[in-house]
Amino acid sequence: MSRVHHLPEAEEEILQAVNWYYDQEPALAAEFYLELKKAEVGIESFPEFWPPLSGGYRRKSLNRYPYGLIYRLEGDLILVVALAHTSRKPDYWRERP
Repeated sequence: MSRVHHLPEAEEEILQAVNWYYDQEPALAAEFYLELKKAEVGIESFPEFWPPLSGGYRRKSLNRYPYGLIYRLEGDLILVVALAHTSRKPDYWRERP
């Protein structure tokens, strides 16, 4: 069972990003999703490895794509609060539960 869980808002951001890449090129959407899953495996394997942000959050950047997974540790749970684009509205996700 995965220790990585997503807030509904993060799920929506993932879906929007996959759909955007799909509109550009279906194979690109598949590559993006694979990279996203690799990032989640990395977080699950080494949850405290990626640099801490204020408020107990961390960011794992995706390879080849301008996104980062913003997450926090809650006991054994890894809660992804956002799939944040690196060039758009910084810290917009901080108001999420």
